[in-house]
Amino acid sequence: MKLFPKRKKDDAELKLNALSKGVKAGCQRIQGGWASWMMRRTENFSRRTWFVLLILFVLCTGTYSIYLGVNAFTSKNSNSITITPIKKPKHVTETGEANVEPAEVSEAEYSRIKRFRVYMDSLARSPAGKTLYESIIHNRPGLMDSVRFIENYYQQLKQK
Repeated sequence: MKLFPKRKKDDAELKLNALSKGVKAGCQRIQGGWASWMMRRTENFSRRTWFVLLILFVLCTGTYSIYLGVNAFTSKNSNSITITPIKKPKHVTETGEANVEPAEVSEAEYSRIKRFRVYMDSLARSPAGKTLYESIIHNRPGLMDSVRFIENYYQQLKQK
């Protein structure tokens, strides 16, 4: 048994490979045509002509690069390089733990939560309410867990 067995290529992969090979061949054909056209146009250039063209190219690109650099630092346009200072957020050193106070659950809120849990339990037990219960649980998957968590939290606060 091999650790990495070879996969068989399906039709989609073969078509993709054929397409990519065709695109690659087309690009190479265009590049070859461009290169041969340029060779025909420049085959009669002397060494002096090549040297003058090289100097012109270097001067043009160098001048344009210097222009872009100087313009970036001196221009008032929005295209120039701007220096924006880094600002430290106000509360970067605060952890948030010091100001956390235990949440208070009033007796009225607890009784509402308890009534809701009893209602949901009655829905789950009755055949007519079973579909409603399942749709509620499907749309709000963690609802009953949250209700149990709040009830446990209230019991812990009551014990303190």
